[in-house]
Amino acid sequence: MERNIMQIKQITKKDGSIVYRANVYLGVDKVTGKDVKTSITGRTKKEVKQKTKEAEIAFLQNGSTRFQASNITTYKELASLWWESYKHTVKPNTQLNVRRLLDNHILPLFGSYKLDKLTTPLIQNVVNKLADKTNKGEDGAFLYYDSLHALNKRILQYGVVMQALPFNPAREVILPRNSQKSKHQKIKHFDNQELKTFLDYLNSLDSNKYRLYYEVTLYKFLLATGCRINEALALSWSDIDFDNAIVHITKTLNYKQEINSPKSHSSYRDIDIDIQTINMLRQYKLRQTQEDWKLGRSEMVVFSDFIHEYPNNRTLQTRLRTHFKHAKVNNIGFHGFRHTHASLLLNSGIPYKELQHRLGHSQLSMTMDIYSHLSKENAKKAVSYFETALENL
Repeated sequence: MERNIMQIKQITKKDGSIVYRANVYLGVDKVTGKDVKTSITGRTKKEVKQKTKEAEIAFLQNGSTRFQASNITTYKELASLWWESYKHTVKPNTQLNVRRLLDNHILPLFGSYKLDKLTTPLIQNVVNKLADKTNKGEDGAFLYYDSLHALNKRILQYGVVMQALPFNPAREVILPRNSQKSKHQKIKHFDNQELKTFLDYLNSLDSNKYRLYYEVTLYKFLLATGCRINEALALSWSDIDFDNAIVHITKTLNYKQEINSPKSHSSYRDIDIDIQTINMLRQYKLRQTQEDWKLGRSEMVVFSDFIHEYPNNRTLQTRLRTHFKHAKVNNIGFHGFRHTHASLLLNSGIPYKELQHRLGHSQLSMTMDIYSHLSKENAKKAVSYFETALENL
């Protein structure tokens, strides 16, 4: 234990008496992650050493933390403390989504409870009621109640770490089956006929109007690359290799219109693009430059709106809905272009592994889970092809 004593110093007090003092390193606080040091004073060196042993033992017995668990008595206090710790570990978009879950669902459900009143049966009852409302299709039901349960469990586990709870009462809660989820999970995308209808509509727009020309280029680019909308809006011209027909995805926009690193490590990727799309981008770049001259500026952002540093996703979504309405096709949203791109490639026979890389998914299972229904459609087509082949024998 003596190795933790940095140095015992002799101190002469104003009244002439002598005491001994040492700065002692106790270890790393398991809650805060910070080094814990303390100053120990004694009348003799032996007393300092004894007090040091007592301080080390007390620190270990308290779970290697100086946090006083008694300070937290309510769920609301615990959730607030958890949030202050959690928010610094994730990107702004995730912060926003989790904060919404907290404010709109978690705190209204559990915020008024004292921690010692939160039992497993109580939480099970709350989760059962959430599941019943969802499975009955009631108004105001939250489809993804599994996310609420996971978040609540995470907050309560933090309470265990902070020694505000002896165990996690949500850990043994059984999550009821969600019968509605599969009905809502069919991804929105254009089939071949809808895609043709929408492209015909885009080609009929007046390309002399720059805003229309800009929007048509953006939509076709998304359909051709499968990029996420905020990846496309973050692109600079230096990210597009015209000679090799490649788009380099190295960044994205968050909800604050700020540049962020991509969604995951796998989202850093190079996307090969076709010659038609490259030529479209060349023509668009030339047109953008002409608009730049009118404004007396030089633009580096590919899909700049000439107003903000980066274009606003929400403004563009409003315009997109208008175009869907005029084209008389379903509103599939910007993400629907990504799904349509994936659908076209799968129907053309691209392997799932290649599609995973192109879309920037972190796991192959993610790609297969999202697009498994498309492979089922292909399986049905395969039967049709087989029947046709037999008839032609």
